[in-house]
Amino acid sequence: MSLELEKNQLEILLECKGDIKNIQEYINDLKKLKEKIDKNRDFINILKVNKVLSDKNRLLILGMLLEQEEMCICEFSIALNLTQPTISHHLKKLEDAGLIEGEKSGKFVHYRIVKSRIKDYIDLLSNFIKIPID
Repeated sequence: MSLELEKNQLEILLECKGDIKNIQEYINDLKKLKEKIDKNRDFINILKVNKVLSDKNRLLILGMLLEQEEMCICEFSIALNLTQPTISHHLKKLEDAGLIEGEKSGKFVHYRIVKSRIKDYIDLLSNFIKIPID
């Protein structure tokens, strides 16, 4: 698909919106709207966290931490049937996003959710999409 509007896109737009006096101005407004959202700092932050959370195993890790409050790599490895290096990779992504933190205890690192960061993400998402969350 080219960057310019294809003929069928224009026809569908006109059918959808009816008689638009200045179609090129309307198209420019649509593109400006996309750019405005795409550059919005909240949108960028939401997108970063969503990329981290889009992995099933990372979401499972968060779910497990919600239930257990604190866990180490060996527990995740057993529960998810993944190698410790794979678990470490997922934990690093979650840590880099600020969603979890690890605390070294002897030769083990125990991970827990950073509740304030999760709340901040939920608030950010709620404000961005304008849906009040009780």
